[in-house]
Amino acid sequence: MRLAILPLLLVSAVVQAAPLTLGVVLDQNESITDFNTTKRYRAFTSEVERALGQPVRLQYYTRGFSAIKHAKDGTLDMVFGPAQVVANVSKFKFEPILKSNATIAAAFVSGPDYKGTLGAKSHARLGVPDYESLMGSMARSEINSRGLAKSDFAEIKFHRMAEAPLYGLKLGRYDLAVASAEEAKTWTAANGGRIVFTGASVPLRALTVQSESVSAGAQQKLAATLQKSNSLNLALSTATRADFKSVASMLNTTPTSLPGAKIISAAEAQALIAKGTPVYDVRVKEEYETAHVPGAISVPYNEGSAKEVGFDPADDQFALNRLPKDKNAPFMMYCDGTICWKSYKSAAMAIQAGWKNVYWFRGGFPEWKEAGLTVESKKD
Repeated sequence: MRLAILPLLLVSAVVQAAPLTLGVVLDQNESITDFNTTKRYRAFTSEVERALGQPVRLQYYTRGFSAIKHAKDGTLDMVFGPAQVVANVSKFKFEPILKSNATIAAAFVSGPDYKGTLGAKSHARLGVPDYESLMGSMARSEINSRGLAKSDFAEIKFHRMAEAPLYGLKLGRYDLAVASAEEAKTWTAANGGRIVFTGASVPLRALTVQSESVSAGAQQKLAATLQKSNSLNLALSTATRADFKSVASMLNTTPTSLPGAKIISAAEAQALIAKGTPVYDVRVKEEYETAHVPGAISVPYNEGSAKEVGFDPADDQFALNRLPKDKNAPFMMYCDGTICWKSYKSAAMAIQAGWKNVYWFRGGFPEWKEAGLTVESKKD
């Protein structure tokens, strides 16, 4: 009898589902060393396990960029975190299934004595929450979308503690500070000053899953389970990609203009290519070899500088000598969409070096694919 049972046990062990990995991006005010924080997320992971009926490993992240990187390389099957991280892993076949009912918006707050604006050459001293936090990402998005550089400010200081910018504003350390719209309203009521600008509201937290790792049926069961109750005590509702469309560009979004260049759409890029206009793919070589715009020339941009308008080209490497010798000849640059700064920087460097007809395909390869246009996968 024992011999008959043993093979069945072995078969059961073989077919047991492999563990999935849940990446949790901690809030700026949460800590991996805090017992209550880890207790909540361990309980949350157990709820996910029971809903899916298979083991789930928990991986903490204090930096959103690390979670995005691991989502891209296949390390993660699910991500729970702030809206900008959830939005940016969507391009790696992740589908958002739940969002918090609670939302948040970033506000720029001025002290009572500051009469300036959030504009060019304001020379304001600006305090901002952590660089990679939701507030920090939303602040950088607004600064970049306005085409502002560090040189437009007397100082931009990022803080690990979320409350530090408002505290610095109260002490007169800053002229402007970034906080949530709710905190900004409370602060100005108590201290004077004004709210200079408030951005769009986004979900505070969300859960997204890798569609190839978690079936549609399992996604529905997981969403229903966590909506009913969860250890994080979050009110959750179903989510789709549309809920994060406005958030997708917040993490290191590129400016919407580039002096000296013409920004073009996928259709315009296609028309220029048909006329024989050279097109340069400035992504890393591996991405180019996987798939690229037909006829594109691979000239990787080695990025070391900050993702901002006033970047320092000396921190980067780009082979300008690969561009057309005739500086009046037209050509275009592209990379990995509106959050990829490599095409912006390479185009800016080309313009600075004297090229006159630079086209910047800002939407890049993602826009090209979304338009249903042909791609190549062969090596250059």
